[in-house]
Amino acid sequence: MKHLKDKAAAFICEKEVKEVEFGPFNVFSRFRALGWEAALNCYDKDNKNLFKDEIQEWMATLTCSKYSKPQQMKFTGTVNGIYVEMSFDMLRKLEKYDSLPARDYMIASLDDLLLKPEAHPRWNDMLEALFFPGTYHGTLYRENLKIQAKLLLMICIYNVIPRRGDKQEVRFPEVPILYALLNGSPCFPFRYLVMNNVWICWNKVGRNIIPYCRIITGLLKMFKAITPEDKGAMKRHRPFDIQRMGTGWTYDESERYHKLKSEGQRWRALKFDARALLPSEEDEPESDDEPWSKDDDYADEPHVEHMNVDRGGPRKHAGGY
Repeated sequence: MKHLKDKAAAFICEKEVKEVEFGPFNVFSRFRALGWEAALNCYDKDNKNLFKDEIQEWMATLTCSKYSKPQQMKFTGTVNGIYVEMSFDMLRKLEKYDSLPARDYMIASLDDLLLKPEAHPRWNDMLEALFFPGTYHGTLYRENLKIQAKLLLMICIYNVIPRRGDKQEVRFPEVPILYALLNGSPCFPFRYLVMNNVWICWNKVGRNIIPYCRIITGLLKMFKAITPEDKGAMKRHRPFDIQRMGTGWTYDESERYHKLKSEGQRWRALKFDARALLPSEEDEPESDDEPWSKDDDYADEPHVEHMNVDRGGPRKHAGGY
């Protein structure tokens, strides 16, 4: 990370997602369908500190123990002379990641999930479910995503499969993640995704990001490598704000609806606390001045069927979609 002009940008921190704002747009129901709802919440209420030195020390000293099953993966790093473990068990103690019964999860191969998803036999089916027709050949662009997938991508690049760089493009490993969230399957463990992504980042030549910094910080606190008296660099961890979602998004609301617009698409969602209509009262119509929406092309939810990095670390496993 020494070559980075902005070193702080290498530390990718998860953002809190508020259910009252994003629940009406089915974000929480989609994450719950996979047992991933804990990924929308940060592990504690510390929203001012970033322990850059401790996080970097943990990543720099990371080792991976031998294992025979993915659920036995275990990374260990040393911070302030204290061994700090990341494993399926420790992540579950930190937060209730993968809340569904264990039998509901399958282990996708790393090729299918993170390394070569474009080689999967159902790759075109996934693209068809996420993008508008004729827009998913060659480079994949965010503006061509259907609006539901676009909203999920905004959250995923911080909380699920963190990255920096060009936010206008969709990277291949993000496709199976978005596909699973949109359709409720295939169901693979969030912890498996976290651990393999951490190891891939650790192995990457010219490593330029550290993902899941708030999860890592939670583990450092759990093992008392960081104490309440320790202070990190000042960083305000801002939650996602539906009214300030950045370039390409516009938010509005009426008495009963939240309304999102993005690059020619629109989506309105009934507020959780919307009052019931009176017996003779008609619901409010769509605004006449809103532009035509690509959303009309996919009013119904698409139907789908269920579909090892070395150096001593995670290995390729059988299994797929």
